[in-house]
Amino acid sequence: MRKQLKAKSSKTFATVLWKFRKLTPKQIKTIQQNKKKIQTKKYSNFALQLRAKQLVSALYGKLKLQSLKQILHKSETYQGKITHSFFSLLEKRLDSGLVQLKFAPTFLAARQYINHQKVYVNHRIVTAPGFLLKPGDLITLASPIKHLVNANLQSTYSQGVQNQAQFYKPIQFEVNYKTLEAIFLFSPQQIHYPAELNPELVIKSFR
Repeated sequence: MRKQLKAKSSKTFATVLWKFRKLTPKQIKTIQQNKKKIQTKKYSNFALQLRAKQLVSALYGKLKLQSLKQILHKSETYQGKITHSFFSLLEKRLDSGLVQLKFAPTFLAARQYINHQKVYVNHRIVTAPGFLLKPGDLITLASPIKHLVNANLQSTYSQGVQNQAQFYKPIQFEVNYKTLEAIFLFSPQQIHYPAELNPELVIKSFR
């Protein structure tokens, strides 16, 4: 399985986007230096919108802009605030769920698990990373990848302790880490991101 770049996006946006991944002292120093540069730089409205759009893409595993546009169009069919619907749909994706549960270390790994038919929803194989979970959906894993998932959980916990990042179970899931099974309960009402993100700028960037 190919390794995903751990620090490139964090360097670009000058913040540690994933607290449970290991970064070298040199990478952390570069992030801190970039942060100082960004804080003193003035951006145009277009640049701010572009940056917001790129940040969302990075946070969800380099999700293609075409996929983000499709999610935006779908969110326009829901009642309520479009920004809430948009980010709610992102959180309900199957690949996003695997990362939130720490079953997969990265979106790349989550998508490989799904593409290789190792992930089940309600006991049926799902091969689309963008599959949208519904309340009550049961996520289970094929036996061949369970040792990889357990190894990632142990690594995530250890890295969290080292980075002083608390390991929380995602509230939108009922999860059993012994059997590696999870039930999707609801879409979170509030989403906390590791970087400052203006939802309105994201929506504007696609219009």
